[in-house]
Amino acid sequence: MKANFELVAKYGDNVPLYLFSDLFLRAPALRELFPVHMRRQRERLMTALSYAVEHAQNLSEITPYLHQLARSHRKFGIQGEHYEQWSASLVHTMQRFSGNVWNEAIEEEWRDFLSLLTRTLAEGARQDASLRPPYWTAEVISHERRSVDVAVLRLLVDRPFKYVPGQSAPVAVKQWPNMWRYYSMANVPRRDNTIELHVKAGGAVSRALVCDVREGEVVKLGAPVGTLTLNPNTGRNILLIAGGTGFAPIKAVLEHVTKLPVPPWVSVFAGAREPEGLYDLDVLRSWEEKFPWLTVRAALSELEDQNVATTGTVGEAVSRYGRWEGYDAYVCGPPGMVDNTVAMLRANGFSDNRIRLERFATAVTPSRRFAT
Repeated sequence: MKANFELVAKYGDNVPLYLFSDLFLRAPALRELFPVHMRRQRERLMTALSYAVEHAQNLSEITPYLHQLARSHRKFGIQGEHYEQWSASLVHTMQRFSGNVWNEAIEEEWRDFLSLLTRTLAEGARQDASLRPPYWTAEVISHERRSVDVAVLRLLVDRPFKYVPGQSAPVAVKQWPNMWRYYSMANVPRRDNTIELHVKAGGAVSRALVCDVREGEVVKLGAPVGTLTLNPNTGRNILLIAGGTGFAPIKAVLEHVTKLPVPPWVSVFAGAREPEGLYDLDVLRSWEEKFPWLTVRAALSELEDQNVATTGTVGEAVSRYGRWEGYDAYVCGPPGMVDNTVAMLRANGFSDNRIRLERFATAVTPSRRFAT
């Protein structure tokens, strides 16, 4: 089966294109559960399938990943019978691209594998359904434009929304049905069920949240995920590094620290290209005045303004200040900024277990053999 998948995967995007076409012909009602544009769904499908095939001989090793995948599917309205329809389309797709190589033994192996895979997914969905709804709805109660392309939104969630400060949740808007985009909550959980999101206009959902959504509108929220959460038991101080709207989970983690009985020393570095990118710096400065254990510094990489921040990238700013042997680092921001900052931290003696990043359970990388 693994060799067969390697053969078929060489056809690239034609494989998921054919698979989804077969699935929607087999079960037309399923098309309504997916967004209009399917490129990202095709990529995610092949990545997830590659990862599962790689672990086909021991799926129990990746059960947490498969259960998280099933939890993520619930917000689309996926039911148990849909997995069976998907399995039938997958077998048909493998046969279509295998040509003369296909035989009864390969088909039987695929069916046995998919039977176990779908049972694991269905069990993950059942467990999750006993704990929470497939999604929440939330009313936009305030919408504040902080710059041309950044907005801060406050949402009132319709029921308790449990998460750990630093986590993210997928959001969908009426303008783009079934297209979900992850955003970090910028506050600790509140009794009034309100959350704060920081959004930079980029993709379709982000542009809608920044430019189109107004107070009183309702959005959907999926289940929270992510690992950029505080570990207060290391005994080390804390270095928080944020770029752009990556400040949202850093702000939530910082607020979490303020609730600790004995907070550690905390240094926050916020970076942006130009001053308007430091859209929440006033909040940080007010916290710095309030808490003696907190130090705040800002950096601007493209537009110099010594009255606001030091010049350079946020990673360069961290390198220039202090010695960080006794610190854990938490980093969030654009991918390039995160990569450069992590490289800098490692060069300054940080081991990987002292660096925390956003890591989704559904973000996996198959080995080179099964990469598609």
